[in-house]
Amino acid sequence: MTHQATRSPRRNGPQILSTLLFVAAIGFAAAAVYIWYMDDANEDDAPPVPSVEAGRYELVNVLNALEDAGLEADYGRSPATARTDQIDRPGQNLRVEETNVFIFIFNGANAEEAATARDAAFVGIDPATMSLTTPSGNDVSNGEPLSVYQGANVIAVLIGGDEDVQAEVRDVIEGLS
Repeated sequence: MTHQATRSPRRNGPQILSTLLFVAAIGFAAAAVYIWYMDDANEDDAPPVPSVEAGRYELVNVLNALEDAGLEADYGRSPATARTDQIDRPGQNLRVEETNVFIFIFNGANAEEAATARDAAFVGIDPATMSLTTPSGNDVSNGEPLSVYQGANVIAVLIGGDEDVQAEVRDVIEGLS
């Protein structure tokens, strides 16, 4: 007679429960992936533009004002900043209609102080004798005439550009309040 191991009858309950939990885990994972992609599809990836306190513009706000006026504008790449012998702070480059515009931003405890600092700097500006240079000292204007405009807490120095671009940039900058 052969000896057969006696096996207790197998219970199917734990196996069925394990299978159900496995299927539920797969379902939850699929739902999470679906929600993840649907949530990302409905959001704009760009962070919100900071709001402007009257008279206290930042570079992004000036860029938005130029774009809102219908001008093709973006951040300038090279050089990103420039210095001038007539303004004590560096200017930040915006590319407007294939022309570089350097934006000099003046800060203060409030809009009036920022405008006062801008006015004090603007009094000493002469575009005919102004030089714009990179931090390493290279000339940025390349012999092009410079145009200077002011508004709110901003001075803009436009390099060259045709009369239409000059007029549109002037209107935007002088319209900042």
